[in-house]
Amino acid sequence: MFKSIDTNQNGGFDSITFGNNKKDKVKGLGKIGTSNDMSISNMLLVESLDFNLLPIVQICDLGFKCIFGSDDVEVVNVDGSNLIVKGFRHGSL
Repeated sequence: MFKSIDTNQNGGFDSITFGNNKKDKVKGLGKIGTSNDMSISNMLLVESLDFNLLPIVQICDLGFKCIFGSDDVEVVNVDGSNLIVKGFRHGSL
């Protein structure tokens, strides 16, 4: 899902804390999207995660819109004309 990753950057976070108070290392800072023009920057790459977690509020604060289906989500620009990224449901996530 990452278009690019800089493992020399961590966005100012050495680690993140999960809901169960477990911490894990931030391995890098990256960009996700369908192209360099249609992308979301400053996404954290976390060591133990096998998939990307994108906070909805962060996506909306960047001016994008989330369209949810029963098993997927599309992030589009505010007028809905350009697909930025498509995600798929993984269990209850």
